[in-house]
Amino acid sequence: MKTKILKYVLAALFLIVSFLVWRSVDRAVNVPGASIWAVPVSFFSVYFVLAYLNTIVIKRIEILQWLFSASILLSFIFVRSLWHLNAVFAAYVFLAWGITKIVDDLQLNIRVSLWKSIRAGSALVLLAISLMIASQYYASAKDFGAERIIPQFRISSVSGNLTSKILAMVNPGFKDISQEGLTVDQFILQIQEKQENDVVISSAMDSQIDQAIEKSNPGLTDAQKKLLKDEALKKAANTSVELGREQQILILQEGRRKFSEIYGSNLVGDEKIADVFSGIVNRKIDQYFGSESVAPGKTSSLPAIMAIGLFLTVLSLGSALNLVWILLAGWIFWVFRETGLVRIIRVPIEMEVIE
Repeated sequence: MKTKILKYVLAALFLIVSFLVWRSVDRAVNVPGASIWAVPVSFFSVYFVLAYLNTIVIKRIEILQWLFSASILLSFIFVRSLWHLNAVFAAYVFLAWGITKIVDDLQLNIRVSLWKSIRAGSALVLLAISLMIASQYYASAKDFGAERIIPQFRISSVSGNLTSKILAMVNPGFKDISQEGLTVDQFILQIQEKQENDVVISSAMDSQIDQAIEKSNPGLTDAQKKLLKDEALKKAANTSVELGREQQILILQEGRRKFSEIYGSNLVGDEKIADVFSGIVNRKIDQYFGSESVAPGKTSSLPAIMAIGLFLTVLSLGSALNLVWILLAGWIFWVFRETGLVRIIRVPIEMEVIE
């Protein structure tokens, strides 16, 4: 009687946890503030432990098949898609195959070895659940834009280092440009700094002024020539400064225009260059993978790519955690045995052997 009650309790807990599992995946995909996969991983850990315990305690394959099929059909509460129906069917095949291997191994063993029996079919169970998670993710995220699927890049906090590294790759002379909060205008002017920060009169111009003064006024003293030369240089410097200011305005206008084209909206110049870089990166991602790259009437391939990546990630992570799940299921079964909820008995059997 105790064992019968235990079977009902384990089956009920398994279905409740199954519901919570698919709900946690739904929240991780659809609720931006809840997109932390640690919660689904915790629920799936409980799911697998209960799955193994139910398989060991119930043992009847037809009942287990109904139980596991109900557990995966609960996902339709959160996802309604023909694509997901295909995944559910494939998952059911793998689940039925996996639990059959576990039960068969239990029945064929001369000595009960939960570790060996569970491992005989656990890989197929893990494959089925990984497929279910990836399918539910794809069914929920296939209509999302790239900004929902891929985390947006935010690089303001490291703008100085990032800016200096980018510029250093272009020109080593820009490696010291790492001010926090560098604006678009400041960035443009920094690029032109070597050409504009000082007004330099070349030696060729200096020689031309000397020749002009000597030719036009050959009888002047050295002091008078120096005075005329200083006045000429002053006028040339003032002219250069005015030309430099006009050139700076033109450079800023042209720089803002080019950045605006890449960024996708008009810039006034006081925006932080790190935020502009962030926006450019995110826009390019959306162009390559998101709605901007998709022809009218077609869907983006990004959700499918992300679903495949999620499937491989869950499969890899599950393979590592599966050892812990089996050990935990074995320990709980030992507790059941010690408390008398289940018993292991010895029975005589007939078996075929090769003589």
